[in-house]
Amino acid sequence: MATSIAEAQNPLGIVHVNGTLYCTINGGSNGPATPPFSNATVQLECEPANLVFSTNFTTNAAGGYDVIVIPSQNTTLNAILSSCKLAVDTPLSDCNANLPSVGRLVSTLQFVKTVPAGFFRVTYLIATNFQLV
Repeated sequence: MATSIAEAQNPLGIVHVNGTLYCTINGGSNGPATPPFSNATVQLECEPANLVFSTNFTTNAAGGYDVIVIPSQNTTLNAILSSCKLAVDTPLSDCNANLPSVGRLVSTLQFVKTVPAGFFRVTYLIATNFQLV
């Protein structure tokens, strides 16, 4: 992924949200027997929509997701934390027919750290509390 000078000067750099999604009503693990939610579509959604440049991402076979977005040049960490959420667009019934087929999982975000990566930075966030909405 090529990075322009303007993006490199953004104090957030690239924003990276990663974690594991499980096949439960809250997307969390209930222990070692909890199956992962594979092939689920996740997206970082922000209001206003031009806060970050995003696309859809798909969880892997282990339910893992790596959402990588580039924030607009003047976007702040507070703006992302207060205006963005991680949303799962795939119905829960796709991974377990006993779970709801309507609604979607949505989570707030939490800051982890910002680290230098060559000429730019990477800001790491995690989804903290998936809820069915």
